[in-house]
Amino acid sequence: MCEQIAKIRRKVQRISKDKVLFLNETYKRVGDAATNTIVLPGESSFIQSNETSKYAPRYDMIACCSGKEVLPPIIYAPKERGKGINDAMLHEYIRQLLAQSAGALDRYPLILVLDRASIHSEEQMLEEFHDWGCQELQEIVKMPSAAAKRLSPLDNSLFNLWRQRVLARGPLTKSNIKQRMSDAWNSITTVDLNAQYHNCGLFRGEDVYFDCPNPTVHRHSR
Repeated sequence: MCEQIAKIRRKVQRISKDKVLFLNETYKRVGDAATNTIVLPGESSFIQSNETSKYAPRYDMIACCSGKEVLPPIIYAPKERGKGINDAMLHEYIRQLLAQSAGALDRYPLILVLDRASIHSEEQMLEEFHDWGCQELQEIVKMPSAAAKRLSPLDNSLFNLWRQRVLARGPLTKSNIKQRMSDAWNSITTVDLNAQYHNCGLFRGEDVYFDCPNPTVHRHSR
């Protein structure tokens, strides 16, 4: 695992971070609310939420970012998502938003880094990008299984930052959840992104083995 992760880090470190895209899926549920907060004297010390169970309506988001900016997300309501995000929905996102947005960056070449979810077909996704306005995307790189927490800025903690901002203005309802999810994603800055790319060891010169879980046994050589 460490060698597979190191190989991808070395590859990414040789490329400008604004040319490296990461894509993944996440979600929020109606009724979600922050678990704790600070209140002023006289304000209520608790909030009310009508739906708090795991069966509350779930809204799924597909999101993509570079080391410089976030790209437009797509959010699917419960009726749209069915049993979950599938390859047809991912390809719809590429056709409707992502291909043109990535192409408009006018950066060559772009690479896209993904986990090994079954819907992430390199050949089909590349075809969608090229057919819908983004010839700049030249390669799709798959992370090793269970490596996203160490390699992906999204899984590392960018999605955690996004969740905090989604919930910052109170519980989610059916009327506000899509807008709040979108606004929170679009509020992410270059500073936020660079911090997470750094946390994943993706900048030039960083130790590709810095997070090895057992360095005394593995004895990696940079």
